[in-house]
Amino acid sequence: MRGTGLFRKLPLALIVLAAAGVAHADDDPLKDPSVQQTLRAMKDASTWYHPDLFGEFAGMRRYTHHDYKGAMKYFEIGAYYADKLSQLSIGLMYMNGEGVRKDPVKAYAWLSIAAERDYPEFVATRDQLKASLTPEQLAEGERQRQQLAKRYGDAIAKPRMASQLHLGQMQLTGSRTGFDSGVSQLNTKPTCGDKVVVGGYETPNAGCGGAAAMYAKERWEPKAYFASRDAEWKASVSVGALETPPAPKAPPGADAAQTEQH
Repeated sequence: MRGTGLFRKLPLALIVLAAAGVAHADDDPLKDPSVQQTLRAMKDASTWYHPDLFGEFAGMRRYTHHDYKGAMKYFEIGAYYADKLSQLSIGLMYMNGEGVRKDPVKAYAWLSIAAERDYPEFVATRDQLKASLTPEQLAEGERQRQQLAKRYGDAIAKPRMASQLHLGQMQLTGSRTGFDSGVSQLNTKPTCGDKVVVGGYETPNAGCGGAAAMYAKERWEPKAYFASRDAEWKASVSVGALETPPAPKAPPGADAAQTEQH
């Protein structure tokens, strides 16, 4: 099942803590060593021509350090390029008043945009807030959602992101010396043989332009890329109908041996 590794631990901490109203001082995700490892992976992963990941990773790192103003800045970049976790995070920040004035109506609008791909956890987060709104608040939230959709909805933001992937594809035949303009902080001594796994799939290490993961189809072909991102949050296991296994066959010569014994 994809999406159940370290990457999910951090955003799920945000969702659970926000939905429960738990103070970060009492249950800080940074206390978890696996969260720290995830943040390091986000820092090391290349985001060259992937502004969705750039915004998401930079925003998440700032959020966990309680730099909410910086987190909002980068989450908005991710949201602009169809990153659903960035959109969800913005909604949670408005819901809890983190770095912004608490606004459940605006939070609902953002959470609704984040939930448009029907990721179960995102839908549940939106619906939990929805149940607490008055009819008037819900009507205003729907109006704001429609306005946000004109800029951040998949119908607009996905083609915007696809254009970035196409631009990146055209640059892949260029330099493979390690230049990577899409990261906020370049590894000065990258270990290019190491794997950086974020979101259930391997990403190239920043500064390792010639790494095999840089050329993977799932990284550049828009349909495959969005499918791999969706799999992070829509992972499921299919179980088929029960079947009765055939009776085991006797080994060769077993019948003859049994006859001799009698």
